[in-house]
Order: sequence, then structure tokens, then C-alpha cells
Amino acid sequence: MIKEYIKKVGTGPHGVRDLERTEAAEAARLLLSGTATPAQTGALLLGLRLKGETGEEMGGFLDTLRALLPPPPLPSRIDLDIGDPYDGKRRSMSLVVPASLAAARSGLSIVLHGLSKVPVKQGPGVVDVWRSLGRPLSTPEDGKNPDGKESVRCLSQESFLPALARLLPLRQELGLRTLWNTVEKCVNPLKASAQIIGIFHEPVIEKLRLAMETKDDGRPRRILFVCGSEGGVDLHTHRSTLCYLLDPLRGPELHPVTIPPPPDNPGALPPPEENSGSLPFLREIVSDPSHPMSLHLKRQTALFLFASGRFSSFPEAEASLLPETFQELKETFSLPRSHS
Repeated sequence: MIKEYIKKVGTGPHGVRDLERTEAAEAARLLLSGTATPAQTGALLLGLRLKGETGEEMGGFLDTLRALLPPPPLPSRIDLDIGDPYDGKRRSMSLVVPASLAAARSGLSIVLHGLSKVPVKQGPGVVDVWRSLGRPLSTPEDGKNPDGKESVRCLSQESFLPALARLLPLRQELGLRTLWNTVEKCVNPLKASAQIIGIFHEPVIEKLRLAMETKDDGRPRRILFVCGSEGGVDLHTHRSTLCYLLDPLRGPELHPVTIPPPPDNPGALPPPEENSGSLPFLREIVSDPSHPMSLHLKRQTALFLFASGRFSSFPEAEASLLPETFQELKETFSLPRSHS
């Protein structure tokens, strides 16, 4: 069967055709089950990439991933799922983890998820930064947060989608962005009521809207797509950041939201450090309110509050943040690192 799907997407410009959603779901199942050989897996993924993936194909892959998720513990109440690209960042470090911790201090329950060394960038992602803080990773079965101070959980893909995590060596061999890069950040493993998803290419957003129309549990999701730094959910420091809001209370349309740059340009964030997740620099930001990036951390925190639906606008979310929220982060980032 996998050969049939490869033929459909890889025949050439005159014979190629798109897969239907059910076909894409079955193809994804064959890749994840090990039924397809490594050569067949690579052929299908590259065929889809060269043809150009459709929303239906994205939806089929996403349906299969969601069907493989373990059930979250009951009761499960997560306010925001942060779908930052798993391949991390290379040109500038990310403030996703400290901003998540700050947003949790404001009352949000958040889940982060990722996997180390994902191509194309293979840069430090949320899992790497989390580990650099000496914090234990969560599992889908955790009924409560391992840390009693902040309601933030960080999961490795190995714990909730081991079948996809096992394909990492093959993905590294290909060295290209594939359909897995697009859909894995959209999975929402703990079924949060809202999602924020980083997007590099703006045309992908409408495809993902179509892909995510079918809800795994019948509940509509509030989703904020962010065309942020390096395709992630990080706001740009030097220019406006374009976002698109999908809010079930407003209907099925995407609503553009522009987050303006800060009034004073703080400059560019430094490149991430490979092994530490830029922990020393993060310590500087949270310890010094006068640091040029301190305001940017506040704005990133406000973005998460807005994405969750807690506030109706970004300026309202930004105005709600108090200095005490960030002062409390000093303890978190001054703790000695654990290498266990």
C-alpha cells in the first residue's frame, strides 16, 4: 500500500496528485508502525515536500498522531499548549521557557513539548532549555505538576509519541524539513483548551486551519498562529510580528493580529549556546529589570496570556503584568543545574 501512496505523490508533474485525508492518515500509520522501509519512508516524505503538502495531507498525518496519543490524566486542565518548532533556533536564542514560567506565575497552566536534535536547524529547543535548568521532564501520565511553584510541564516527544521519536535518525539523514516538522508541534498532547503555534511560511497557516478543523474530542480550540523569529512563537525584537487568531467565539475565519515592536529597540538576542540553552544570559534577563531584553521577556509573557484567551488583546495582557512576576523568576534561574 505504501508504494501506491509514493506513486501518487512522486510520479512527476503530469501524474502527481494529492492524497485524501484518509489516505494521508493511513500513509502516516504505515510510516510510524515500521511497515514502510526507511527508503519508502524517505521517498514518501520527499515526494510530499516536492509536490507541496496540502491541508488535507497535514490533517491526515495529524489525525494519526493524535490517535496514538496516550490519554491525559483526569481531570486535565491545561490552559495553553505551546507548539514551538522542534528544530529549535540557531540565529537567536528563545525566551519561550522563561516567558512560560512567568505566565504560569500569572495563573496559566502550560505545557511545552519538543525533541532534541530535530532537523533542519537542530538547534536548542524548549526541551534543551528546560533540562539546562535542572528540571525534570514530565510524562503524559503525570496527574500533577512535578514542580509545585509553577504550573508548567515540559514533555519530550519520546514520552507521548515514541513511534515518531524513533524516526529521528532517518529525519536527520534526510536533513530536510518534512511534513513531520509541520504537524508535530500541533498535536496538543494534553488537550489544552488553547494553542499557540509557530509558523515560518505564512501560506501554511490556512492549510493548518483546514488540518485542525476536525477536533479529536469535539471541542473547538482557540489557536494563535505566530510568524515569529525563525518560525517560532518568539516575538521579533526589531519589527512587528504577524499573528493569526482562530477563535471559536468569533467564527471559523482567521483574524490577523499584528504585535508591534517595542518602543525602544532592544537589539538582537544573541545566538543560543549549544549545550546550556543560553542559561547564563537568561539569568541576566530575569535578574536585572533594566536589562535591554527585560521588556522583551515581559512582552513574550503577555503574548502567552493573550494566546490563552485570558485577555482579549495583547496590550491588555501586557498591562496586567506586575514587576513581582519577574522578580520571582530569579530563584528559578539561580538554582544550581542538575546533570542527572
